[in-house]
Amino acid sequence: MKKNNIFSLFIICFFAICILILFNFKAGNTDVNSPIYWYKNPYINKSEFISKYIIPLLGTPSPLRETSPLIKIHDFNYFYQNPLNERVPVTILNYPKQPENEYYLNSKAIVIAIHETNKVGGEEPCGQAGKEEMFYGKMLAEQGYIVACPTLTFTGKRQPTNHWDTTEFYKKYPNWSALGKDIAEISWLLDSMKLSGFNINKIALVGHSQGAIYAIFSAALDERIDTVIANAGFVVFKQDPHPERWSRNSWYKALPYIPNNFTYAELVATISPRNVLICNYLQDEILIATFPDTEVKDIMAKFPSIHWAFFNGKHGWPSEVKQFAFSWLSQKFPVKNISN
Repeated sequence: MKKNNIFSLFIICFFAICILILFNFKAGNTDVNSPIYWYKNPYINKSEFISKYIIPLLGTPSPLRETSPLIKIHDFNYFYQNPLNERVPVTILNYPKQPENEYYLNSKAIVIAIHETNKVGGEEPCGQAGKEEMFYGKMLAEQGYIVACPTLTFTGKRQPTNHWDTTEFYKKYPNWSALGKDIAEISWLLDSMKLSGFNINKIALVGHSQGAIYAIFSAALDERIDTVIANAGFVVFKQDPHPERWSRNSWYKALPYIPNNFTYAELVATISPRNVLICNYLQDEILIATFPDTEVKDIMAKFPSIHWAFFNGKHGWPSEVKQFAFSWLSQKFPVKNISN
């Protein structure tokens, strides 16, 4: 009789465990449709989120060489050879007349001004060509920052025809992405500036539109970047009414596929505890931005260094918003290098 009771108890426990496993399996499937963001998930940290979701999306390059120091062409114009042996134009404003002036290079804060989707590259933010509204690099130089304006891969002097056409790039680098390539370019520029004597321990990135997207991804991957201003660079991958902008079959193909396993706000959260200011426009007709949703509010509450500002207006950078953003920058990232 006792043996029968023990056997019955064993059967009951076995079925109870099976039911519990089945319940957890269903709950796990439900979580796929209602994701737990990495910053709320006790089983994944920031580094794991980046290695699992961001790096595979951006892809990887072929084996690389070393980056060269900056080489002066004339006046404010320089270039460096990137690890792919490509010549990368860089305009640098407030570069000292005496390059050996180590005190100057170490005491001045450095801003990398990243250009939008244009046909002149870094010449626009540094004020050499393009729209005056987008001369934000020049404006910051006038406030005393050292400002570097690189021209990224698919435009300007680097691709003077068929601007932003990535066809040849993917033939050469099928396991990489156009977005990943230009994000790598920003880190390579920091490497080149370090070789040239600049103190790159504290760097700010400032970008508009596509440049804002580059800034967010770059800061997530490169912790040398201390502060970010991203203007009109809101990305909602899953709800975008034009998702083909991220993975087209022709012209500019930013990514190999449209990411739907993380949110842009999650990406922004990886930059904390460093400083971020995101300026969005409620009537933006290019990169759609709605009034702050629950996730945005949660992130600002959880990460005090992340600031999200919403303005009435379309896709642009009006002077009053620039004044607001640059005032914020002067507090979070003073002209005198904050590492000294």
